[in-house]
Amino acid sequence: MLALALLLASASPALSEIFDLENAAPWLTVGRSRVAFSSGWDAFVVADSSCVRVNSRGVYAKPSHWRPRSLGGTWAARQCAPSAQGGLCDTGVGVAFPASTPAYNASGAWGGLGCSRSDDGRVLDFAHGYDLSACDVLDGGGDVVLCGRALSFARTALPVWSYWLLCLIAVFAVRSLSYLVVNRLGAKVQDAAMRGYSDLATVGACVAALPLVYLPDLDAAFVTDEEALFFDFVLFYCLLYAALFAAHKLQGKSKDPPIYNMIAGTLQAIACRLYLGAETPYNPVIVWAVATRGLGKLRSELWGDWVLGLSALADALLLSLACMVGFSHSRMYLVAIASLSLATSDTLH
Repeated sequence: MLALALLLASASPALSEIFDLENAAPWLTVGRSRVAFSSGWDAFVVADSSCVRVNSRGVYAKPSHWRPRSLGGTWAARQCAPSAQGGLCDTGVGVAFPASTPAYNASGAWGGLGCSRSDDGRVLDFAHGYDLSACDVLDGGGDVVLCGRALSFARTALPVWSYWLLCLIAVFAVRSLSYLVVNRLGAKVQDAAMRGYSDLATVGACVAALPLVYLPDLDAAFVTDEEALFFDFVLFYCLLYAALFAAHKLQGKSKDPPIYNMIAGTLQAIACRLYLGAETPYNPVIVWAVATRGLGKLRSELWGDWVLGLSALADALLLSLACMVGFSHSRMYLVAIASLSLATSDTLH
């Protein structure tokens, strides 16, 4: 079932485009080339997308069949029509990412727009409104989203302490996963730090990451229904595995605790929050890890165990959503990932 989900997803159309943004101002720059939303390929991407999102992580173009959400709360919105002077769109009091040098009057800024660098490359013009430029999204966690003719802005970056704490939890979780894999292969772990591994500490760290990822705004930072659904399901997935781990312990079992996928789910949640989208650079690795574990469960001698069956169903659902929503590469790569997962599962089984 898991392998079939991966193979069927390879026939689906391509997903969202992602372009890494360089730390340069005043124009948006990708691969040393200026983004020109009003002409060429960039204009086609805008026209063929349900939403275009720009933040410090890059420029994201959402597929045309995805459903934009109604952004409220911390989001400030303005109507923004196509601009005859170039740029993403025109709010009537300023152009979003204009093709010419951005002009601004600080009194015309809306929704918390602003730059914090001295060399922002903009022109001060008291008779003008406020043109959005690269520094508005590169400084202070700025986030600009255009869905149809609605331009929204918010500051969505995590607090510095929360960001680094999540990074530390991710490192700890990956370390724990490496121990579990090596131990599964039957090798002796010589490192004294590895001998101090604890199932409870690993699950505790994963559970502790969830409030940092989901609170206080839950899925409010996600701009399409598809991404919000994926993000919410990852939360359910992690909580389910935490409950399965508790049930495993209460039953007095010591063999094969359900931790592998708890780690994978936590890493997926962290990656989605940091990139504010379902598509992240780490999704192929996470798909491979979940598929490897899922294929191993399907061939397990303990298949009649209800914990194993319920977790395998959750794995299949996560893989389906990850392949359909969170995989931005060519779908043919999923065939390679499925084959690799099968080989890895054979090694670990």
